[in-house]
Amino acid sequence: MLAIYGQSVLAMLSSIRKPIFLIAVFFVTYGAVSALRKCANGESTGWLPGLPQKTSEPRPEKFTLPELPPLNVGNVELLSRLNDEYATLTRAVVPSVVSIDTQGIQTQRLADFWGRVYERRMPTQGQGSGVIVSKEGHVVTNHHVIAGQQKFRITLHGGKTYTARLIGEDRLLDIAVLKIDDEGPFQSLKLGDSSQVQVGQLVFAVGNPFGLGETVTQGIISAKERSISDNQRDLFQTDAAINPGNSGGPLVNLRGEIIGINVAIFSPDRQNPGFQGVGFSIPSNDVRDAIEQILERGRPIRGFLGVQMRDLDLMLRSQLDYGGESGCLVTAVVPGSPAEAAGLQQWDVIISIDGKTIQNSNQLFSIIQSSRVGGTVVLEVWRGGTIVKLQAKIAESDADASVPPDK
Repeated sequence: MLAIYGQSVLAMLSSIRKPIFLIAVFFVTYGAVSALRKCANGESTGWLPGLPQKTSEPRPEKFTLPELPPLNVGNVELLSRLNDEYATLTRAVVPSVVSIDTQGIQTQRLADFWGRVYERRMPTQGQGSGVIVSKEGHVVTNHHVIAGQQKFRITLHGGKTYTARLIGEDRLLDIAVLKIDDEGPFQSLKLGDSSQVQVGQLVFAVGNPFGLGETVTQGIISAKERSISDNQRDLFQTDAAINPGNSGGPLVNLRGEIIGINVAIFSPDRQNPGFQGVGFSIPSNDVRDAIEQILERGRPIRGFLGVQMRDLDLMLRSQLDYGGESGCLVTAVVPGSPAEAAGLQQWDVIISIDGKTIQNSNQLFSIIQSSRVGGTVVLEVWRGGTIVKLQAKIAESDADASVPPDK
């Protein structure tokens, strides 16, 4: 009986000997690999004496830093002078650029579970940039910076703050004028002549975003007479970076003159807009006209002709038998308007105004709205195959815009 039991134990040991051997080999191999890795990292294995151990104090490294620049100033004299002149321009411009903080109350109409409507008043805040344009403390910014707000705080270069009040606004041009509540005098910037601006010239976009201090970016005028809407026409396009919070800041030339007011950027992502190398500025001549009208009369004054227009397409050209390359079609004339007094008729094609060729109805309305009220313009008109010249006296529009195009 004892012999049989002994044979059973031996058989069982024989059957598990191989797995035990494999397990032992695995652990030995794992331990060896771990020890080798620790040795490579300079760590102590804890059970292999004589192997290197990681020290707590680093060994000093030998290093030699260069003491001389790769170029002398004399080797890049032109760039050095340009660098100094950029800095000089910046010092002259930034004291006139301000940060604008706004506060207001927004009313929301809400409905409860039973459908009863009630109103809730919520505070709103905003921020943008502006530029001082008079020694008395008049500040120009974008209308969308101050729209719907009631309180304004101006932060000057250096951190001094003032309250301000709204003098007037031009919603279509997106311009507003504020007045600092102090006698001054304040350091202001001159409005330049935007009609002299050339594509390719150097410009600087200046702003004071989020009250963090002035930022200056450099670029060129990429294009002129750009449009981002039916209301915003004839804008400058620039590749000078216009960052969030820079709306309302100036676009200046090499003389430090304001040639535009930064108004918008192009960004394909409307939720998280970022500068893509395409910014837009309102030309300074339009800004000057708006400022003078607001300061003199408290509101913008726009020219009015009294026509409804439509752009020419192939079908209209065929129906009219009109072979000209430019012009737009008069589809209606307002009774009692300057257009009627001048003799304009339905189905006339306006080819030019004061010698400037008309390409579309948006361009025509832009010219009319910016024309001096009481002034006379010369219209070149195609009528049934004959070219007619008419004179129209521009009246003042009693609305924010003239008669819109017939789309």
